[in-house]
Amino acid sequence: MQIVSRVIIEKLPADATIHDFCRLTAEAVSAYYPEKPQKADNNLMAASAVVLSVKRREVWFVGDCLCLVDGTLYEYPKPEEEINASKRAECIKKMLQEGRVTVDELREHDYGRDSIKNELRSCCERQNKEYAVINGMDIPEHLVHVVSVADAKEVVLASDGYPILKGTLEGSERELERIINDDPLFVDKYKATKCVMKGYKSFDDRTYIRIKF
Repeated sequence: MQIVSRVIIEKLPADATIHDFCRLTAEAVSAYYPEKPQKADNNLMAASAVVLSVKRREVWFVGDCLCLVDGTLYEYPKPEEEINASKRAECIKKMLQEGRVTVDELREHDYGRDSIKNELRSCCERQNKEYAVINGMDIPEHLVHVVSVADAKEVVLASDGYPILKGTLEGSERELERIINDDPLFVDKYKATKCVMKGYKSFDDRTYIRIKF
């Protein structure tokens, strides 16, 4: 995240293209390794990004971020994210029904996430083959999503730590708080591949910015 942020702030010109962004971020991350990564695995740094080019009036998605364009949601989750989240939820519900574990225990150790570790590892190994991510490898641009905002009046960019993205930060936070209060394990209406661990405020990182034209 810090590497990508520095690229955007220090190196990316206002009229940059998505090609420029992919190349510069890949090069910057790659520089931290002895050799340029050729194969994705769990040992590589990885980041997703959603970027607004004001000059080009485009939103660029590299990975699983979120965007609202005049209230219309755009999102591009990882492959099999919904399937893996459902498998985890089924595992946890079965354990709870059988009395093998409590909610508090699951918030200290997410046994449901353990049940999908192989699937999550497999997903990581498909980075920049089936979905785009910034990890130091070349980013296949056909996997990058570009949304035109030529006529937009308002754009919201966010990370996927918001299960329900609203037009204001306060509204998005309220929805997140409601979901956490109802289902801290994230196994019911909104299923995720992880829960809100004990001592944490949420289940994933949160970034939110709203731009009005």
